[in-house]
Amino acid sequence: RYDVCREGAPAPSWVAYDRQVLRFSAYFQEAVHEKREEKYRIRKCTILYYLEDDSIQVNEARQENSGIPQGTLIRRHRIPQPPPNDDSFYTVDAFNVENSVTLYGRIFTITDCDAFSRNYLTKTGTKVPGPESMEPEDPYFAHRKKEASTMQPHRPYEKCDTLKQFLENDRNVLRFYCVWDNSSEMFGDMRELVLHYFLADDTIEIREVIRANSGRDAAPKFLHRSKVPKDVGALHKPGEITQRTVLNVFGPMGHGGRYILDSLKTGAVEKEFYTDADLTVSAKINVWGREVTVCDMDEFTAHHFNSKYGKEKSTPIHYKQSEAAKAEREIPPYNGWGSEEDSKANCLKTHRTSTQKRLYQIHEKRQART
Repeated sequence: RYDVCREGAPAPSWVAYDRQVLRFSAYFQEAVHEKREEKYRIRKCTILYYLEDDSIQVNEARQENSGIPQGTLIRRHRIPQPPPNDDSFYTVDAFNVENSVTLYGRIFTITDCDAFSRNYLTKTGTKVPGPESMEPEDPYFAHRKKEASTMQPHRPYEKCDTLKQFLENDRNVLRFYCVWDNSSEMFGDMRELVLHYFLADDTIEIREVIRANSGRDAAPKFLHRSKVPKDVGALHKPGEITQRTVLNVFGPMGHGGRYILDSLKTGAVEKEFYTDADLTVSAKINVWGREVTVCDMDEFTAHHFNSKYGKEKSTPIHYKQSEAAKAEREIPPYNGWGSEEDSKANCLKTHRTSTQKRLYQIHEKRQART
């Protein structure tokens, strides 16, 4: 096909109809043998007709759990007509709503087309009927859809959207300054702690502030990052805390028995953990048997509590221990043995060294005497 260009010369079709594609909605019926649930299957697809080279492509929309290969059924190329006209190829005249075309033995019934295709066919003088409303429905998929609507889950659905919390609060950490009073125990004292609360997953990490020359080992963490339960209690046995509970309905244990999931969660162990709402100034939290008192917070944490809970920053509790004043070194008086510089040097250093004499001063004094 050739169309007229602006200069009057005919333009090839691959130039005049570049990127112009007619889109048709169609279906074909496929027989299903030796199956009780269905006798035939209705497969809906889309026919793409490229005007530039009269090539045809057939795509089938993917359906969930269909069990059949779907996608591109026929790749783009020119398709010959069925016998006895197999020496010629399909053209645009064969495609219209309510028409049937045979592509490699399959009969495709066209039910609708898009606005561009309808406008193009109307301009070429072809009358395009309205969309066909009597499109058949696949009985097997209708049966499966009905069964899926009546199917009950193993347990009531529980929404646990942790991804949203992570994306909104990633790298947002609350910092609290705490103290653990262990002075009631033998050789115990006040321990300064820094508590980090991660808003991304509601976990807590505690680090200890170790002063210089405190005599304690510089451990990396006082508490590893984890969720801290409010009620510690005794440790649970292996398998006592599970996401699902299995009930034995009847039959012996093992092979031959019948089991169902407990949707009511009978006997489930509920554990309550600390959240950011529990961490306020002067609050006491139980960290695995250790009573930790929250004394202060940083500016970002105070802004978080003000914006989320409407709470102003409370008066911080004084928790830092006052450092003992350094005692001034007392030098004993000179006792007359040796020079005074040597005696003073022995008091300032543990390693005995001789005083450095200023030879130029001695030389100047000798010259002044002469």
